[in-house]
Amino acid sequence: MLQILRNKAQSIVIQAVVVIIALVFIFWGVGPNLMNSREAAIVVNDEEITFTDFQDAYDRTYNNLREQFGGTLPQGLAESLGIRNQVVNQLIQDALLRQGAADMGIVISQEEIRDTIESMVQFQENGAFSMDKYTSLLALNGYSPQKFEEKVERDMLAQKVQLNIAKFATTATQHEIEDLNRLENASVAIKYVKIDPDEYVEAVDTDLDKIKEWFTTVEENYKTTPQVKLKYLDFSYTTVGAKITVDESAIKSYYDEHLDEYTQGEKRGARHILFKADTSSSAEVHQQQRKKAEEVLAMAQGGQDFAALAKEYSEGPSKAQGGNLGLFSRGQMVKPFEEAVFALPLGGISDVVTTSFGYHIIKVEEIQPSVIKPFSEIQDEIKTALQNEEARPLAFQLANEAYEGIIAAGSLESFLEENPEITVRETDFFSRSDPPQAFSNDVTFLTTAFALKENELSSLIETDSGYAILYAVAVKQPQVPDFGTVTDQVSNDFKQFRAEELARQTAENLLQRLQEGEGTLKDLAEEEGLIVKNSSYLKKNSSENDGLPGGLVQAAFELSINKQYPDEPFSADTELFVYEFVDRKIPMGKLNEQESQRYRSAIIQRKQQQVLTSWLESRRNQAKVYTHQRLQSDV
Repeated sequence: MLQILRNKAQSIVIQAVVVIIALVFIFWGVGPNLMNSREAAIVVNDEEITFTDFQDAYDRTYNNLREQFGGTLPQGLAESLGIRNQVVNQLIQDALLRQGAADMGIVISQEEIRDTIESMVQFQENGAFSMDKYTSLLALNGYSPQKFEEKVERDMLAQKVQLNIAKFATTATQHEIEDLNRLENASVAIKYVKIDPDEYVEAVDTDLDKIKEWFTTVEENYKTTPQVKLKYLDFSYTTVGAKITVDESAIKSYYDEHLDEYTQGEKRGARHILFKADTSSSAEVHQQQRKKAEEVLAMAQGGQDFAALAKEYSEGPSKAQGGNLGLFSRGQMVKPFEEAVFALPLGGISDVVTTSFGYHIIKVEEIQPSVIKPFSEIQDEIKTALQNEEARPLAFQLANEAYEGIIAAGSLESFLEENPEITVRETDFFSRSDPPQAFSNDVTFLTTAFALKENELSSLIETDSGYAILYAVAVKQPQVPDFGTVTDQVSNDFKQFRAEELARQTAENLLQRLQEGEGTLKDLAEEEGLIVKNSSYLKKNSSENDGLPGGLVQAAFELSINKQYPDEPFSADTELFVYEFVDRKIPMGKLNEQESQRYRSAIIQRKQQQVLTSWLESRRNQAKVYTHQRLQSDV
């Protein structure tokens, strides 16, 4: 219906009707962009979770994952990890926890919420809560204080429920502790052969007819990815804000009112000499290390070169640099260390300072006083920020007017002819995995773009940076390429595929002959031209297991004198391993108190997680859960 109206809107009556529909689209989110829909994304026992809540949670998860990869996600990783489903499940779990809190009579007081927020370091200045910083940071991230405080309350409710459920598992028996010790510290030795498919590539028959025949069975793997070519109207805050005039007096006033944001705190450069002793060290070790520190302190105070003393005596990672820690500001070092450094004069040497790392002797070698960035350096930055802030409502107004104008004109082309002052941007064909740089991480933009059909106009969408209206000029659907255009790639893939098959056949045949008692691993491997290796004693949680794959080490622990061979070869990527049991060692020594406590904590934590998981599964089995169809599978 909508497409008919877009293509055929000619009469005054139809134009009036489509303007009304446009307004419905804007305010109720009908169309490709459901992120601002008033329809619930998820409903858990009548509790609605909005698309805005989903989008916020998705963005946090996506950005956290992106930061783990240095700011850029490998192509396809987000989809392969099923981030969307993870977020949906987490939101459902959070709702079940909150509802459990109500059933348990758990509430969060306003004082608890206040204390939690005031303890958040991002809202503090010089160690104290700042209301100005609180409100400005919330506004910057699109939160009102009320909305943020409601979110904090929800999170605290979920945490309280988890803590209450955890109280049902608070003990670990000595038998359980000893079992875990044996499980963790047992070791096993094996013999093994590694079978690498690369060794079989030359044996593959590369007859072209066979490769073509194979291609017909796997051609779906070679399909091109969907691509779209767009025209779009950009109503980003930056674009709209650039046209807004801001008085210099307003810029200066903002600067004066936010001086703390442009103040670079005092920095100090120091060296230290560390004598290690942490909470797990005995009283005797602490006594010995402190005595060493006092002896070296006397040398430093007597005029000996501090850097040379650090190189000789320090046990810290900065030893090779003469204990040099470089420049740092408050909040970057542990509290006792920081207090000592910022209390010393230039060139001053501290007494022995105790931290969780051990005993330190510190010398201050540089002091950079606190400085305020001059107005001239940041006035353009402030101007842009003020423009963008003022542009937010204006961007929506302009975008809304443009969308209504397009619908009334009957097409984007007609609208642009009537409004030549409006700039339309165009893209080349692009895939979802290789989008234009400006929108590489904008989920809403990309989801909308790839939901459009050719010659289809999107609804008005809100992107990460403002608003936009998209028009699909052309769409390239996935296609199977002609064999002639991918012959080399297919031939290489075929050889690799067949080599992996030959390697697996070799491994399976070898293991079967071992299981049937036809000979020893050494004799049978030699017939295949394979080399048998003996492992050292392998441990489950060790990083030094002869370079063998972790999964192979875990599988080796399933073998025993009564079961010398696995049921099937072990696969690690494309490599295969055939292996046999040699020996097992069980730890017999008595655990000390520190080791016992570590195992006790691990057992209790595992029990608590099991109780929580069972509780959540029970709640979910009894819950009525609705998930919008747009969230039921990853895009």
